[in-house]
Amino acid sequence: MLAIWGSNSLLRSYRFDIGFPSTRDVLLLCGAGAILPMGVTAFWSAACLVLSGMMPPSALWTVTSIYWATNTAGTVVVAPVILLIAKGRFFPNGLTLREFVFAILQLGIVLASAWIAFHGKPTQGLMMQSLAYLPFPFVVWVALSRGLPTSTLSVLIVVLTAVGFTSRGYGPFVLESPLATIWQIEIFIAIVTTTGLLIGAGSEAQRREKLLQAEAGTRKAELERLKAQIHPHLLFNCLTTIHSLIRTDTTAAQAGLLSLSNLLRKSLDVAKEPMIPLRLELEIIRASLELDKMRFEEGLEWSMSVNAGAEDFPVPPMLLQPLIENAVKHGVVEGFGRINLEARIVDEDLLVIVSNTAPPDSKPHQWRESVGLASVRSRIADACPPGSSVDFSRTSDGLIQASVRIKRVVGNRP
Repeated sequence: MLAIWGSNSLLRSYRFDIGFPSTRDVLLLCGAGAILPMGVTAFWSAACLVLSGMMPPSALWTVTSIYWATNTAGTVVVAPVILLIAKGRFFPNGLTLREFVFAILQLGIVLASAWIAFHGKPTQGLMMQSLAYLPFPFVVWVALSRGLPTSTLSVLIVVLTAVGFTSRGYGPFVLESPLATIWQIEIFIAIVTTTGLLIGAGSEAQRREKLLQAEAGTRKAELERLKAQIHPHLLFNCLTTIHSLIRTDTTAAQAGLLSLSNLLRKSLDVAKEPMIPLRLELEIIRASLELDKMRFEEGLEWSMSVNAGAEDFPVPPMLLQPLIENAVKHGVVEGFGRINLEARIVDEDLLVIVSNTAPPDSKPHQWRESVGLASVRSRIADACPPGSSVDFSRTSDGLIQASVRIKRVVGNRP
């Protein structure tokens, strides 16, 4: 019990995952979960036999080694099957009938190769010793093509077949010395088991990496598409502002063109980065609000409040700009309106609140599905840590409010 408790504590300290997501977990099971605790258990069992007088002291290390080898082999062979069943990985979602039948066929081939290797009468010689490893390439084949769950079953089939025939006096490992027979079969089990488990875990890790790379490529393409939607929209709004100034105030229109040039330069620079400090995003927002101010003159009022620490918080570029454009569109009624932006750190996360005046009959749920706001939600889902969100509501004083909360990445502190 003490050895099991110590093994469990050791595996927990190294964050062992019973789903075996990597070869590291296979090695942890073999070492901390099998070799060490089974060695302690074997020594204690043999020592008890010596102390009780049932075995001479000279046999201590021999019996210890036999107990240690057999118990370790049994643990490494059986434990992965039990753990993967407990994890629910033997029948994954989306498994087709064709894949299931093919897996059964592969296991049948493994069983046939093991039966051919061990069912014959004991005959010594290099040829017979080599025949014992006939199932080896088929175990590797299963591990590479099917992954760890099916690989553990193939290993279990080979080991049970080998042990079953050897214990009945069949196969290439039956020698005149029982101790030599035990060590032959134990070495065979160690080679087949570790190879099958490590290759199975490694092939699964490779497949997961390829899927993650493909998913990352898809998300990157989606983010680029969303950026391509946002930039023309921003340009259109700014050009509309400048167009309205050309007839009424040429000087202001010229200043607007200069501001637009600077704004586009900044937006293009930050668009190259996956994440930027909030202060760079706010510079673009200030520039766009200044252009809107030229169009509405004194009719548009805006304010920006940013608490200490929030300016360096990483955000996706051009994330908040659609919220500002939406606030201008719905918040300026008959040439008058007010927009407020507030950013602060709450429970180590970034909270940005954009509020604007709106007519009493305005309904946020009717315009929240616009292209700009849909892009905000999509980019939060794709580019921000899990748990990040955007919510829309109406405040008690009649303002429409958009609240963006971006979770902080663990270990990422501005």
